[in-house]
Amino acid sequence: MRTTTEKGTKRYVAGFYLLLLGGWQTLFSLQLIPDYLFPSPLQVGERLWELGRDGLLWPSVSATLMRMTIGFSAAAGLGLVVGVVMGMNHVLNQCLRSLFLGLQTLPTAAWVPISLLLFGLSDRGIYFVIVMSSVAAVAIATSDGILHIPPLHLRAARTLGTPGYAMPLRVILPAALPGIVTGVKLGWTLGWHGAVSAELIKSSVGLGYLLYMGRELNDVAQVLGIMMLTILFGLLLDRFLFGQIERRIRTRWGLTSQS
Repeated sequence: MRTTTEKGTKRYVAGFYLLLLGGWQTLFSLQLIPDYLFPSPLQVGERLWELGRDGLLWPSVSATLMRMTIGFSAAAGLGLVVGVVMGMNHVLNQCLRSLFLGLQTLPTAAWVPISLLLFGLSDRGIYFVIVMSSVAAVAIATSDGILHIPPLHLRAARTLGTPGYAMPLRVILPAALPGIVTGVKLGWTLGWHGAVSAELIKSSVGLGYLLYMGRELNDVAQVLGIMMLTILFGLLLDRFLFGQIERRIRTRWGLTSQS
C-alpha cells in the first residue's frame, strides 16, 4: 500500500516539474520578455554544459560542497554540545535560547561583512559564515528535543540502572534524535545559504562565485542555471541523506507507519 502511494506521489511530483518547465518554455516562446533577460530552459542547460566543458562547473561544485562539509561539521558538533547543555539546564536554556533566536533573525548574508573584517578573503571567513548561520538552529532543535522527552522515560532509565554520567549518550540523545535531525536539516539549509552568500564576495571558485560572474557578465542563463543547480543539490541531499536518516529514526521510534 505504501509503495503504491509513494509511486503515485512521485509521478505527481515529476508531472508538476514537467509542467513548470512547459510553462517556462511557453513564456519564452511568447517573447514577452527579451531572451537576454529571460532565457529558455534549453539555453540555461546549454550554458551549464558550457561551464562544465570549460572546467568551471565541477570544481566550483566541489569547492562549495567541501566548504559545507567542513563548516557544517563544526557547526553541527558545536550546536549539539551547546544544545545538550541547554536542554539539561533550564536557566542556561532561557539565556542562550533568547540569544540564538535573535541571531536567527539575521539574514545569512549579514555575516559576510564581519567575516571579511575578521578573516579577509579566505576560506576561514566562509567557514565562519557557515557556522554562524547554522549553529543556532542545531542548538535550539537539540535543546527542544531533550526538553520534550517524556519524564517517564528518564525515570525508567534510572530505575533500570543507567548511571548519571551515561544518561546523555545512552538515553537523552537517542530519545531526542527526531528533533535533532530536523534541526540539522534546517541548519544545513541555512549553512548552504551562508556558503553561497559568502562565495559571492569572498571566493574565486564556488557556486556563489559563478553567480557573481554571471551577474557581472549580464549572463542571465548562467545565473538561472547556477540557481537551479543549487536548488537541485538541496533537494538531492534532503531526499537521499537527511530524508533517509529522518525516515529511519522516525520508523525506529514508531513515529511513522511501516505498512
